[in-house]
Amino acid sequence: MSDAAAQPAASSESGPSPSFNRRATTLLLPASLNLGITHVLAPALNGLMARSVEPEAAIGGYAIAMGVMGLVALPQMRIQQLTLVFLDDQGSLSRLRRFVALFALLSGLVAAVVAFTPVLDVLLDGVFATTGTLRAESAAALVALAPFPVLAIVRTHLYGVALRMGRPRLVWIGTGAGAVAVIAVAALVLWLDPSAGAAIAAIAVTAGAGVETLVLVAGTTGALRRDLTPSEGPPPTYGALLRFFGPLLVAAFLPAVTQPVINAILTRAPEPEASVAAVSLTFGVNQIFLIALWGVQPTLLALMGRGESPAAARRFANIVGLITVGPSAVVAFIPPLTSLVVHDWLGATGRLQEMTETGLRILALLPPVFVQEAIFTSAILRVRRAHLLVYVNAIRLVGLVAILLIGVNATDLSGGVIGITAIGGALVIEAIATVALGRGAQRQLERGWQPPFSF
Repeated sequence: MSDAAAQPAASSESGPSPSFNRRATTLLLPASLNLGITHVLAPALNGLMARSVEPEAAIGGYAIAMGVMGLVALPQMRIQQLTLVFLDDQGSLSRLRRFVALFALLSGLVAAVVAFTPVLDVLLDGVFATTGTLRAESAAALVALAPFPVLAIVRTHLYGVALRMGRPRLVWIGTGAGAVAVIAVAALVLWLDPSAGAAIAAIAVTAGAGVETLVLVAGTTGALRRDLTPSEGPPPTYGALLRFFGPLLVAAFLPAVTQPVINAILTRAPEPEASVAAVSLTFGVNQIFLIALWGVQPTLLALMGRGESPAAARRFANIVGLITVGPSAVVAFIPPLTSLVVHDWLGATGRLQEMTETGLRILALLPPVFVQEAIFTSAILRVRRAHLLVYVNAIRLVGLVAILLIGVNATDLSGGVIGITAIGGALVIEAIATVALGRGAQRQLERGWQPPFSF
């Protein structure tokens, strides 16, 4: 498929048509649920762990373990984008499969080293300075999450295949099956052993990823064989894939260290267990209201890959960003609703409840800012200037660390509030940098697009 930027120049100034909105929404909904389901499930998992024997240690231990294994599973953050950009025919599929398999194998080996060797002690004792129950919960969760990186990388690639092939129904099925498996397994583990703590969520998340992978393998195999065209030219070389994916991987590493960096600093602050748990609870609840934003970037890439108007896609994304503000603001700023979610549903009390509610108010009004990052990142990827994202995420990491250090050393704010402020501030900084570096790519796409059937 030729790049949209290489097509003859023309542009469309009219807004998205109803048919375009329907096509975009058909992709957006399953893509959003797929990428955001982790954040939908997080409050449920936190709620189950909050009912275990040591709730704060369980929630904090799982947050630390998932932060580490999320870093190990780093390629999953960008595998879907690689798939959406490069999957064109049978030849490119074969090359992509080998490429993905290599990174899944490497991630699996690193996960085994982290969970089953003395590296575990180095991380928990040295990096995170955990002690007592928090350390025990973190260690148990790391062991249970050991298979997760391999499954996460493979399933993300397969979801990219489903979107690129126009199979949103398969995305719905896979995501739904995985979500049901996560909740069912977590509830079963809690029922069997209320003292399981962080392992409640870790075992459930690993099991859910396994179910999704099996469903996607079964659902995509026949469709790819039937519908994907034979090779129309030489497949992309491994060098070309690596030149595109390498910068993406570096760019993914920088936001992936956000949670470990926050946890490493907050475990050294007053009220470490409550602070780490509050950041986890706040971010989990907030992401439920932002779930539509998670599907914006893959939707834009899929639409542009099919020759749709980049300008219309951008306007559609902005509408999605505006819509998401309402629910998050209502829950964050209407105290009875805030208490209902944080106290009644999640089971948080005392300082944990107080820090979580404050954190929700900090993040409530930021969705229109976040969606700009998705729009301009999509443009950068579509014109294959992935190296720009390295600069964007380096700027974000510097901002994150600066906010954390200032908050801990120069303010009297609680650890949970400092952590959430750092997350929100870093995301705003990332959005500003992405817009600044991606404006040229967006203009190139919009000026170079022409209707597929113009005469």
